[in-house]
Amino acid sequence: MTDTLIVWMLEDTDPSLAYQVRRDLLGEAPRAIEPLRRRIGTRGWARDLLDRRTAEGHWGNGAYNPKWTCTHYVLYELAQLELPSGDSRCAESAALLLSFPLGRDGGVNYARTAGYSDVCINGMLLTIASRFIEAGAYRNEIRSLVDYLLERRMTDGGWNCAYYQGGTHSSLHTTVAVLEGLWAFKSADGYRRDEIILALEAGVAFILRHRLLRSERTGEVIRDEFFKFAFPVRWKYDILRCLDLFRLNGVPYDPRMDEALDRIERSGARDGRWKASSQPAKTYFVVEKNGAPGRWNTLRALRTLRFYGRTV
Repeated sequence: MTDTLIVWMLEDTDPSLAYQVRRDLLGEAPRAIEPLRRRIGTRGWARDLLDRRTAEGHWGNGAYNPKWTCTHYVLYELAQLELPSGDSRCAESAALLLSFPLGRDGGVNYARTAGYSDVCINGMLLTIASRFIEAGAYRNEIRSLVDYLLERRMTDGGWNCAYYQGGTHSSLHTTVAVLEGLWAFKSADGYRRDEIILALEAGVAFILRHRLLRSERTGEVIRDEFFKFAFPVRWKYDILRCLDLFRLNGVPYDPRMDEALDRIERSGARDGRWKASSQPAKTYFVVEKNGAPGRWNTLRALRTLRFYGRTV
């Protein structure tokens, strides 16, 4: 079954998809697939996004409007497609995002008129900057993001965008975005490394205490939308997004993952494929129609289930 699925996935010639399939499911050596990696951005999905960049270095109407065709979310999408770091266009556009003023709490603030910054946005921006901006460039601005995120951590180990409104319990949506950013930064810079490691461990522990999907207080499923696997990832949390991120960063298996892994496994169709899904809002184009067999979700589910010992 898996061999048939891989053939089906590779029928799509997009270099980003093919690169990740060959790396993560076929286990091909980096040297063998390096030419394919270098083609990401020259054709296919990533190229189509890059072609929509304006002369001013933005997408859409600027930093954060409209979703999902703004600069922030297009760069975040390109990072997920694994456009190689060092792309000068993305580096210039990421620098534009970093140039926005800071809110009163120290985070980058696209809104300008709002007093407080958005923790989720800053977590995603750290992912973007860590991927596309050359090591050493904009060091102070990027480290300022790290400072902000570490300072916003709550006592339960996670993060919540509503902290300034009196929120005391962390959010899975916010926590997964910050963990992703801190992991991306840690691999590129030694700044506050020990503190980052402790924050990452605490954030993972927070999610595991929830078994990835249940309230600590009531034991009930927090939201049914946690079982809708949007790709590209935007700002919402779901269990596949979380476990695929854990896989990428080597978080070891924990029995508290079992229910989420079961849910992912059962959500596949009988033919072994997973359905495509996306968060609604304006996009430049539709790569995979909602509800249709989705190559990207099939890839993400298979590699995650394999990593955590499920036979698929």
